[in-house]
Amino acid sequence: MNRIIKFTKIRYIMFIVSILLIIGGIAGTVAKGGFNLGIDFQAGLNQRVQVAPVAFTVSYNGTGDVALDMSGAGLSLELRNDEGVNTYTYSFDEYSTLADLVKEMSGIKDLVVIPVSSGSGKSSDLTSGLSYPLEIGSEPSYVNIIGKNSVSIEDVRKSLAPLGNPLVQVVGKEALSEFIVRVSDPDGTMKEQLEGDITTLLEKTFGTNTVVIKQSDYVGPRFSNNLASQSVSLTLVALFLILLYIWFRFKLGFAISAITALGHDVLIMLGFIGATGMEVSTTTIAAVLTIIGYSLNDTIVVFDRIRENQVLLKGDRFDNIINTSITQSLSRTIITSLTTLLAVTALYVFGTGSIQDFALNLIVGIIVGTYSSIFIASPVLLSWNNFGARRKAKKKGVSISPQSVKDAEIGIEDSSVIKEAAIPEAERKLRGKRKKKKQ
Repeated sequence: MNRIIKFTKIRYIMFIVSILLIIGGIAGTVAKGGFNLGIDFQAGLNQRVQVAPVAFTVSYNGTGDVALDMSGAGLSLELRNDEGVNTYTYSFDEYSTLADLVKEMSGIKDLVVIPVSSGSGKSSDLTSGLSYPLEIGSEPSYVNIIGKNSVSIEDVRKSLAPLGNPLVQVVGKEALSEFIVRVSDPDGTMKEQLEGDITTLLEKTFGTNTVVIKQSDYVGPRFSNNLASQSVSLTLVALFLILLYIWFRFKLGFAISAITALGHDVLIMLGFIGATGMEVSTTTIAAVLTIIGYSLNDTIVVFDRIRENQVLLKGDRFDNIINTSITQSLSRTIITSLTTLLAVTALYVFGTGSIQDFALNLIVGIIVGTYSSIFIASPVLLSWNNFGARRKAKKKGVSISPQSVKDAEIGIEDSSVIKEAAIPEAERKLRGKRKKKKQ
């Protein structure tokens, strides 16, 4: 067997390190003014907007109704009048430039199409939002196109500063100039006003009719409060069910140790999220629950090896059994963690917005989960067994010193290590007399 690493020897140092990390996370969160709750957990408006210049305007001077719609493959016009319904479809592949598309659309009777931006732009760069399909009338309707110069997130934040510095995040590639804007509304009474204010403030900076609303979600105060309480409840229920499962599969000591390690992981992750000011959303809860599952799996592997070695190394000291088990599963733990980290790091590097935050939470969680499986879960199990040994010895009226427990690191089932206390000399003489009388 390879050299056994004595992980349990430094368990108290690791306990102190973990406590300091948890305290540091709490202090950092308090210094930041608490958690940065996202729109999921506080009432407010969540809009996905795109800043895009106007490509052309469309109006209709004839009788009937005209609707303009857009998909990824092209643009379509539907004309309804007394003569019936006529549909005109324009593929972006066939009319690749904006000039070609405008020229072809202008051929429809009574339809007025006026180009605004350069005709050399690609028709596939046209963009649409929630206002589509557009109802075309005598008043011009505006069709937007992705701009050549991307809009910076700093400019968007400055534009929306009158709303109280709302949360702004980039969506997708910077060249698309798409952003998620979150504005809180604790009273739940300003939905329409906030929607109008966001558009007005952005158009004031970037130009009239240049803001395309891609998505708009509003969360009321009652729903956000229920979501927050349900998230906490579901997390606690998950931990309780895990406790029952491990108790059933192993023993209570193993279950307590696993839950302690999981609680340790959650506290450190929440401390990191709070101290860095990262947004707390349903994505964050998903990351925490993912790490609970990952860390638990790693811990179960080690515990399963400990249970096997309790049979194979019967009679050996419990600390040696734990150190042997961790050492034997160490290569598996490291390889699994590194492989997972490579995939998650790629998500963090190439992802944006909530995906990037999710990946960062997973990176921290994987590191902490691997650490806790080695330096928290198993050492807590050892401490639990030592406590059980003292308690068992006390019930039997056996004297056992703390030093002897420390030296032997006794397991509950290793009762052979506990020796009977020496009988006082006077009592031993009385027992000798009783034996003579019986003879």
